[in-house]
Amino acid sequence: MRRTKEDAAKTREEVLAAAADIFYENGVSGSSLEKIAQRAGVTRGAIYWHFKDKAEVLTALHSEIRLPQETIVDYAIEHGHDDPLGLIEQGTIQVLQNLAKDEHLQQVFAIMILGCEFTKHRSDAAQRIVTANQQMFGKLQRLIEMSDQQNTLAPLWTPDAAARAIQCSMNGLLAEWLRSSKSFPLVDIGERLIRSLVGSMRLR
Repeated sequence: MRRTKEDAAKTREEVLAAAADIFYENGVSGSSLEKIAQRAGVTRGAIYWHFKDKAEVLTALHSEIRLPQETIVDYAIEHGHDDPLGLIEQGTIQVLQNLAKDEHLQQVFAIMILGCEFTKHRSDAAQRIVTANQQMFGKLQRLIEMSDQQNTLAPLWTPDAAARAIQCSMNGLLAEWLRSSKSFPLVDIGERLIRSLVGSMRLR
């Protein structure tokens, strides 16, 4: 039985690795479970053992890349933090540093940011990405609300506007870097952008 579980876990890993390649090469809408199965060297039935559909594969890919910073952010939201804006600044810069040196992470971010068509009638896969973005926005907003409660948020910013500005800046930066075939130094440009933006949010 243990060997069967090991085989199943190995198959799941192979399917996710193949899915990352297929989604990255073809976009989510241009990909299929059949293509993923062929790349992974498994049957479609093997995929259905682990995943209900393509959207569920996409969700699993996204959840596989949970970064250490996310755990820190979740802890800060639950227990408080003496410098929420500093935590956001450090966390986002660390994400950029990790991304710049990890090709698999780059693939998954490219899929999440560029790989879906966000039409009027969204696919399940596109809706999963929208939901993930909403969840991240909620976390940013709660951290900035903590800063506001500590009287350290500049009066020109509201928690909603500040969270939206950070999220849009990060998504836009990553999208442009990936679209331009990584034609500029992500960490250098990103660090300047984030430090400047977060700095404008601090009460002086």
